[in-house]
Amino acid sequence: EPRCGHFLACSPYQDMDYSLELEVKRGQVEEIMSRELKRPFENLPVTPSPEVWGYRNRIRLRVMREGGAAHFVYNEPGEQASFVTVDRCHLVPDRVNDILARTLEMIEGAPFSSVTGVEVRRSRSSGESLLICDLESGAEAAALADGLAGLKREFALAGAVASIYDGKKFRDERLFGRDFLEETVRGLTFRIGARTFFQTNISILEKVFDDVVEAVSPQAEATVADLYSGLGTFGMLLAKKTREVFGVEEAGENIPFLKKNLALNRVGNFVVCEGTTEEWLPEILERTPGVVILDPPRKGVDPRIVRGLVDDPVPLLLYLSCNPTTLARDLKGLGQAYSIASLRVYDFFPHTPHIETLAVLIRGHNTNFRI
Repeated sequence: EPRCGHFLACSPYQDMDYSLELEVKRGQVEEIMSRELKRPFENLPVTPSPEVWGYRNRIRLRVMREGGAAHFVYNEPGEQASFVTVDRCHLVPDRVNDILARTLEMIEGAPFSSVTGVEVRRSRSSGESLLICDLESGAEAAALADGLAGLKREFALAGAVASIYDGKKFRDERLFGRDFLEETVRGLTFRIGARTFFQTNISILEKVFDDVVEAVSPQAEATVADLYSGLGTFGMLLAKKTREVFGVEEAGENIPFLKKNLALNRVGNFVVCEGTTEEWLPEILERTPGVVILDPPRKGVDPRIVRGLVDDPVPLLLYLSCNPTTLARDLKGLGQAYSIASLRVYDFFPHTPHIETLAVLIRGHNTNFRI
């Protein structure tokens, strides 16, 4: 029985037992890989999430108003103009739901009529939360800061941020406290901003960390290229275990936090390469890295990256994907120079159709596929 009344809008797998959900996801990855790579994939290992409820450290909701009342909503599946009300989300901790409920009470009246969306981010390690309110273009943030002061005291918020839309992009303005959180994972501290990306499920991220370290351990003296570095999630993890890391990051909002994280963790053998992977890959490959890590968005990697890694293959290639379809496509291209050493599914998002998969590739053609 689904727990959330809005489950079809965001987590439709709530209507199945968790063990069945894991089998469904395993079967989906096996089917996609077998079809695209023209070889059988069976009994792939699946790592379940240690937490299946309350695991999300971030939620973002739209605000709709009707008859003087405000509601949090998601879009109806496949629709742009129809919405479903969100009363309570069981994928985030109770504390986050409490913050959302109190925020909704406040924004029903003036001076909060300009609030169009609300996001709450939470640090598992510190227990602190960051509140982000989206405002219409031209809205004033000062009154909002005064109104939210009570929430700061009630929930010990780390801070609150107003994101004001200017017609093209959001401009962030700190309302009170800090405009970031800090999360600790496997001894590393990550400073996370209001608009920066970080993994949503920390408990299973730790499992991935352990598997990545194990896969890279034979290349302990190698140079590592972290081609979608973000806040330094995997690059910092490996910097302390390998010779040097080149971290490529394109997003301007991530780069200051990436540099700050390197300083916080006293990582001195990490070179930040500002720009796109397409721009940096030729120069990085000239430095003969022993390990390359790919953690791209859902669209996968650009064909130029696949071609570059095929023309100049590295000994070990790790590809963490949030979309098995684009992963299979890219593995097909990379198969010209690499063989799959292992393939593992991780359930980062219980009760949703989303799937994360880690492929470990080695240079050359080897028919000994292990799982």
